[in-house]
Amino acid sequence: MKTKRKGGSRGKIRVALIGAGSMANNVHYPSLAEFDDVELVGLCDLVPEKLENTAQRFGIRRTFNDFRAMLEATKPDAVYALMPPHHLFDVAMAVLQAGHDLFVEKPPALTSFQTECLAKAAADAGAVTGVGFQRRYHPLFVQCWNETRKHGPLHQVVATFYKNQEPARVHQYYRGAIDILTSDAIHAVDAMRYFAGGDVVSVASDVRKIDSWYNTCFNALVTFSTGATGVLLTNWRTGSRRLTLELHAPGASAFANADGLGEVWADNAKEPTLRLTHTEAAGSESGHVHQGFRAQARAFIDAVKTRRQPHNTIADAYKTMRLVDLIYQNAINVSQNGAHLKRTRQAAHV
Repeated sequence: MKTKRKGGSRGKIRVALIGAGSMANNVHYPSLAEFDDVELVGLCDLVPEKLENTAQRFGIRRTFNDFRAMLEATKPDAVYALMPPHHLFDVAMAVLQAGHDLFVEKPPALTSFQTECLAKAAADAGAVTGVGFQRRYHPLFVQCWNETRKHGPLHQVVATFYKNQEPARVHQYYRGAIDILTSDAIHAVDAMRYFAGGDVVSVASDVRKIDSWYNTCFNALVTFSTGATGVLLTNWRTGSRRLTLELHAPGASAFANADGLGEVWADNAKEPTLRLTHTEAAGSESGHVHQGFRAQARAFIDAVKTRRQPHNTIADAYKTMRLVDLIYQNAINVSQNGAHLKRTRQAAHV
């Protein structure tokens, strides 16, 4: 295991970047570029135009088309590896085995087993890791969560994620390299799990195809060791995109839209104890700020400095991936016309 570095010149954390796609350019790299204690020491991508444009935008002097060469040449403290999940595993494993701290987008792998393998590699290397579950850092969600918990522990969490995607002949997520729940609706799965707290005790679920040949609707009822019940409602065949969170404690409830209004109501009062929009909660109109990406990046950089893990590690992401597994394993399978085919039950601790 390599000795962890203290940072580059002037105490800055040296970060090397793998990937120059839309998420990297729109939310992750703008977040890192705003930190005075971060130095972007290298960028790697296989597409020359994307590599050049991203490097120019963020003032990155050294560019590469081989990430191993970049790691050797720049000797970073930490690495951001942002790429499709079916391309990620070998790169992430190589970064960890080279002794670097690592941040990846969600999901951290295609399967829970791959995620477990990455978590073990990180533990063996003593590496700090982070996974892009930024709803945990969403300023409006966090403020509503904190306000609601003043009244006691949460006993119910409802996470919804809706989209409108027309059925396609070819699967819309990397041509079928990964399914909707694991790749995208996992945001709601993770938010439900994180804000409810504790471990998964049992899962009952419903997975449907609606009017397509692949699964588009995922619903679940989850009990947690904290005593909270989680309700997951995700569906890609709805009228429009919306991601919301409900948090319920004794005598208090929060209702928050990730792209809109959040309110906390308590004790049958005529006015909410908290009411503000997602931009007001963040104090910014910039998407990388009000959607939690900058706060997430800040937490990761601070973790690299202090050697104290953030809560969204690869090891913790494994628990979310296992919950995805359980949603499938415990599903009432339903055909396109809604006829019930079979039902399985399973309780498992995650």
